[in-house]
Amino acid sequence: MQKRAASFKITLLKGKMPITSKVDKKMNLTTFTLTGELTMDEILGALKSFWEGRELTLNTLWDTRNAVVTNLKSSEMGNIAEFIGQYRNRFEERKNGKAAIAASTDLQYGLSRILGTFYEREDIPIKLQPFRTMEEAIQWLGQS
Repeated sequence: MQKRAASFKITLLKGKMPITSKVDKKMNLTTFTLTGELTMDEILGALKSFWEGRELTLNTLWDTRNAVVTNLKSSEMGNIAEFIGQYRNRFEERKNGKAAIAASTDLQYGLSRILGTFYEREDIPIKLQPFRTMEEAIQWLGQS
């Protein structure tokens, strides 16, 4: 099935860092820490930086435990998957990779599950799994 090209405009807010990332090359893992109230632009900005980076890590860990996501809608999870779909040319670099989401609230967990459904719909070859604790997420990422 032919995927249509997505078009997104991202507005990055200077001086505001609700999403930080840290790369552990030894573990082949990028950890994103989300804090405070998030906007879709901030999430897409973090994804853009990751996917357009020089080297991708196989796995990602999204720590949403200190994030406020009440202004995000379930329908916007499709926008995230569609946005990632723009980077199909780099999917091979993350083939069999995993994306774990540590979600401490029901809303975070529910949005993460919806995002996983959209990953499947967009044929993103990365396993996405939400967890209630950081420990569970890290353990899952360490499994082959």
